[in-house]
Formats: sequence, structure tokens, C-alpha cells
Amino acid sequence: MDPIGIVLGTKPSSPLEFWVGIEKGNFLQLDDVIVVQSVIDGTSRGVKFYGLVHEVQKYLEGIELAYEAHLATNGIVPVNIAYTARIMVTRIEPEIFIPPSPGDPVFKAQSEDLSKALYYDSMRCKIPAGLSRSGEVIYLNYDFLNGREGAHVSISGMSGIATKTSYALFLLYSIFQKAEDRNRIHGLIFNVKGKDLLWIDKKSKRFTEKHEIDFRKMGLDPKPFTNVGFFAPPEKPGSPVPATGDRLEGIKPYCWSMKEFAQEGLLKFLFAEGDEGTSSLHYVIDRVTEKLQHLARNSPPEVLIDENGREIESLDSLLKLLQEVIEDRENKTDPDRYREWFGTAATATAYAFLRRFHHAATHCKSLIYGSESKPIDWKANQLTVIDISDLHGIAKMFVVGSILRKIFKEKEEKSQAYPKIFVVLDELNKYAPKDRWSPIKDILLDIAERGRSLGVILIGAQQTASEVEKRIIANAAIKVTGRLDSSEVLSKEYEFLTGGFKQRAIMLKKGSMILYQPDIPNPVIISFPLAPWATKKEEAKEEIHVPEEFDHF
Repeated sequence: MDPIGIVLGTKPSSPLEFWVGIEKGNFLQLDDVIVVQSVIDGTSRGVKFYGLVHEVQKYLEGIELAYEAHLATNGIVPVNIAYTARIMVTRIEPEIFIPPSPGDPVFKAQSEDLSKALYYDSMRCKIPAGLSRSGEVIYLNYDFLNGREGAHVSISGMSGIATKTSYALFLLYSIFQKAEDRNRIHGLIFNVKGKDLLWIDKKSKRFTEKHEIDFRKMGLDPKPFTNVGFFAPPEKPGSPVPATGDRLEGIKPYCWSMKEFAQEGLLKFLFAEGDEGTSSLHYVIDRVTEKLQHLARNSPPEVLIDENGREIESLDSLLKLLQEVIEDRENKTDPDRYREWFGTAATATAYAFLRRFHHAATHCKSLIYGSESKPIDWKANQLTVIDISDLHGIAKMFVVGSILRKIFKEKEEKSQAYPKIFVVLDELNKYAPKDRWSPIKDILLDIAERGRSLGVILIGAQQTASEVEKRIIANAAIKVTGRLDSSEVLSKEYEFLTGGFKQRAIMLKKGSMILYQPDIPNPVIISFPLAPWATKKEEAKEEIHVPEEFDHF
């Protein structure tokens, strides 16, 4: 293999950065991987430098004035075109930190050299993360995904352009096919927009032979997701029919009974939507929660009975009960009952609680109703999709918070890493806001800080990482960025974007991402192909079922 250039002597070289002069007839572009073989001065020992191209330049040598460029173009002034590239070193083998020597030949890294440059040779289990600009497969170290060395993924980018959900799905798909423990892992996705994710078990009409080639290059079998469980909220309280839009088959409804709502202490998740509240309001929420749990313990199976023996069959009936308790205090008919429910809180605080509860109950009455619970069993399928797209913001918060709390509580009680679950949650800036209170934020913080040891891995996506609780972002070992707004990219959360990557993040096209992982000291630009699964009814291929009596033809 012929060299593409030499290490320049006209610019200083260091062990971490140097410049390359590119030979005529060759080229280097941003993100290319190179290797340089050098010799230690005064010895015969060799050192290999591996690096990524971070900057490329062309200029005319031999002139100084702008006007002289016109003369050079017309052949009047003799000049040379200098084509140079700045290299950021990713690895030195052996680790002798000296600069390469001017004149050392530079080669494009291939096969084993490419593997060493990007540390693939030290990865026990490699997960395909996409393709480089030159078409090479880029891998993730699974040890930084599954909790062995680190865990969690943060995906940021502008809505509609950054393809955050699409990349999260692709990454999950890649994990399902290539992870060493793929038979002991599950995925759970909250479908927050439209009905896109209710079709991922169907083939896509848009998937072409070119996309298939890219998938097979990464060692992935291009097919829709299999073993998927779909869940959607019921159309109305107590209905066995899920609200699913165009898709009618294969989707189950989910809901909570009043007994389960009380027993599990889920009341706080009705107060999660951007309401800071006050310490006195939180005190009331805790008191009412404790009272409901007490009633649940003393109620017969499946139903929730109040202290007077009446069934609390819905959020509306609970609302009437709480109104009655406050009126008893005001009329001085039963002040002891008020203290059981609201403690020492003032009546004004109780009414503030009631107003918020009434607002939440209006939007969640189809989710919490009656005596029959329809739970979501995430262990029943490898992938579980929970549709919350048509729900009001408060109802979305309730569903996300209640399900994540149940999963984390189960994992805590068993203290077992397996079965492992990857949770994909978009709009993380709403569920774990940086400067606002949210009970869901507490759960997400628990997952971010302790989830890796319990086998709960978060793949979080957000438009603006600067608006997400910083400890959640900081605990993500893998960071992925799509196209960013020019003001957002200046936030501290993107300090991993070294060199010119911040400028490039503003210009990224749809389907291109910047990937950072702990193994590689520099970010890498990747692209990922169009998926073989459908994301809407119009894309889904109709599957033709051949009758058994004809399937031998």
C-alpha cells in the first residue's frame, strides 16, 4: 500500500497532534483514519501513531498577495498547491509519547490498523453503531452500554432533523442482534409522538437493496423487530379496546385499578407536570398517599374501600370523598377525619391540592379505574412498546413514572442484573427538567446513578441536553448528537465535541450523528441506514399468507 503523504516539517508536531502533507493524486477528508510508522531517534525501535483527520486545508505556496493568485492561475507566477491535514492522535503503540518525525510516511488505516486506531481490538463485545464517512463500520464497546464498565446513552438534537428516536431504535436493534447476552435482555420504548412505533414489526416499503447492503456490512440481519408486545391506553374507562388509531390487531390495553393506584403510592405522579408546588403541598400529597395505602391494606382483594365501607371506584369518587373530608372540617362535623387525610395542613392548602388533583383526574380517568388492573409485563416479550402519544401531558407523566417506578422497584427487591432492560425515553427534558421538581426526575436519577448495577439501562433522547438534569447526562457513558441549534451547542453538556465538531453539529444532515464513547478520545461522525421496519401504516408492507394446501407450489 502506497503512502498518501508525509508528516510535515513546516509545522510543529507533538505526540497528540501533527500535520500531514498530502501527495498529489491522493486526498484525505475529515474523519479519515490514518497510521504513521515512526522510529525513535537514536534507536531502531518503531512507534505507530494512529489518528483522525480533524482539519484539511488547501492553499497556494510561493505567493503572499491575493492578487498574485490570479497571476498564478494564468501561469505567470510559479506556485505549488499545498494540501494539508491536521491529525488528532487517538493511540500510540507502544505508549512512548514522542512526536512523529518530519517526512515519516502516512497511510490510510485499514483492517488491523483501523481496529487499533479506534480501539476495536480491546473491545470484548462490539455493537455496530453505524458507518463512517468512508463506509467503514463504527463499533460501540458493549461494556460501556450494559453496565460492566459504564452504562446509559444520551441522544441530543433538533426535533425532526436529528432523528433521535430512529437512532435509538437502530441502536436497540443492533444490541438485540450482537450483544453477548442478547438472550437475557429486553427493551421498553415509550411511543411519545404519533403512532410511529406501533408498526415496527412490519416490513417497510421504503427499505431498498442499498439499505440492505449497509445492514449486512455491519453484520446485521435486516428485518423488522420480532417478539414485540404493544400496549396502548383504553379508549374510555373500563374499555377492553385500546386507543390505537389505524392499527387494530396485536395491541393490548393497559390501566391501573384503584386498589393498585392506592397500594403502590402512585398519587404523586399526578402532580408531575411542571408544578413546583410548595413544601406544604408536598406534605399533603404524602399524607393522602399514606392514607390511601392504609385503606388498601385494610380493603378486601381487588377493591378499595374507604373508612365508611364505601368503594372508591374511580378518581372522580376519590375526588368527591376528599371534598367531603374538607367540608367535614369546615362544618366541624368530623375534624379527626380531616387530620387522618390531610394532617395539620391548612384548609387552603387542601383546596390547592384538590384543584390540582381534579385537573389531573380529568386527564387520567381512563387509566385509573375500577377493580381490574391491566398491567404491562415487560418480560413477556423481548421488546415492549407503550403508546402514550394521544395522552395529555399529565397522563404521559403518570404512565412513565408509574411504569419506571415499578420496574426499578422490582429490580431493587431482587438485586439481580438479569434480565437486563434497556429503556428508551424521548423528550427527557420534560421528564427530568434541570430546574424544576418532578417525581419522575427522582426515578430517572436513580436509574442513571444505580441502574447499571441493577440491569436498568436508560437510552434517553432530548432536543436540548442543557435543559435536562445534569447528573443524568453526566452518567451517560455514550453520547450521541444530531443536528444542534447554534446556541445549544455552546452549553457545557457538549464539551465532548472537541475541535471543529461543534461547528459540524450545526450542519449535520438527517441520518448523520456525532458519536462519543469513553474508549476513543475523539468523537466520530457516523451515519445509519434507513430501517427495514415500518414507522407508519403507509410504509408497512402487506404480508401475504399462503394457505397450507398451496404452500408446496
